[in-house]
Amino acid sequence: MSSGRLLVAESKQVRPPWWRCALLWVASGFAWVVSIPLLLFTLGGSMQPHMGWATGIGAACGMFSILVQVDQRLAAFAVFLVSFSSALAAQQLMTFVLAAVATCLTTLNAKRRVCNPSEQFLDFQYGHYSGYHKRSELNGALEDIHPSRSFFACHPHGVLSIGWISNVCWGRKFHQVAGRCFCLIDPTLRNKGLLAKFFLDAYEGPHGGFRDTRSHTMQELMERGSSVAMIPGAYQEATAFTYGRERVALARRKGFVKYCLQYGYRLHPVYTFGESETYYTACGFEWFRLWLNRKGIPTVAFRGLPWCPLLPRSDVEMLTFVGPALELPQISHPSPQEVDEWHARYIDALVALFDKHKAEAGKPAAVLEIV
Repeated sequence: MSSGRLLVAESKQVRPPWWRCALLWVASGFAWVVSIPLLLFTLGGSMQPHMGWATGIGAACGMFSILVQVDQRLAAFAVFLVSFSSALAAQQLMTFVLAAVATCLTTLNAKRRVCNPSEQFLDFQYGHYSGYHKRSELNGALEDIHPSRSFFACHPHGVLSIGWISNVCWGRKFHQVAGRCFCLIDPTLRNKGLLAKFFLDAYEGPHGGFRDTRSHTMQELMERGSSVAMIPGAYQEATAFTYGRERVALARRKGFVKYCLQYGYRLHPVYTFGESETYYTACGFEWFRLWLNRKGIPTVAFRGLPWCPLLPRSDVEMLTFVGPALELPQISHPSPQEVDEWHARYIDALVALFDKHKAEAGKPAAVLEIV
């Protein structure tokens, strides 16, 4: 389908009521953001009669950092054993409730699939994620996109990757131009995301699905020639997020370039303007938060709307632009020098994309920081 016909098709979409869009974002935010803190709170709360709240939650954090790395059936059994043993010893109704919630949450991770794919839910998400903001669009070199062997490197991560969600993963226009494409996210979030697994499993379909960013997963997809999209900056970019600053963590992120060389992929830079204005964040203790990131625990203190900090600011224009593809040669075993060369070319292409569209996005004086 041509980009002109896409725009006509999009214009016929009726904009949904804002309150329904907000409810979807609240449900999504709770599932994606609150799941892990809720598990830590309930597990720590089940132990608090014996060691206090602070120590109990600290112990829960320690358990989570270990159990997230093992078979999740074993993790679910360990949480059940610890939480209910504590509740039995305390003989308090509230500790039994907390133990039950902690066990149920962990059991979600032990299940390979928590729900079936849902085309109806996907169609609902297509319109309601993008309908939340004042303006949410995908533009750029869409005519340059090929339906296979394409790698979409998306920036910036922001706090909750609002542009990635609205205009790429759950963007109707993106799937119309890119075809079948798999979105790659952190292994802990994809495979052990607790309540988020409902959204991820329901997403599966002919358009693609969510997969994790482990090496063997990416190699399996790219050996088949499947198109993939990911945010190279990941949690580290979220940790470095500062309101109003256009910043991407890319200086040391070269693995995706190496994979594109190994499999001869077309590499598209993708940038979302407006992501940097979705949330206000609290800075400080960056070294500790980066350490927690490496353990699979995202740590960003943020607020969006005053009356619901979980919701992103709605008066922002989320404008995502796809850049022309870099045509990478296929090199089975690229040298570090070849990776460095194409990584530098990719950074130049990303900066060129940013500079080309920043005035259109209402930020003519903006400067892209590469950290």
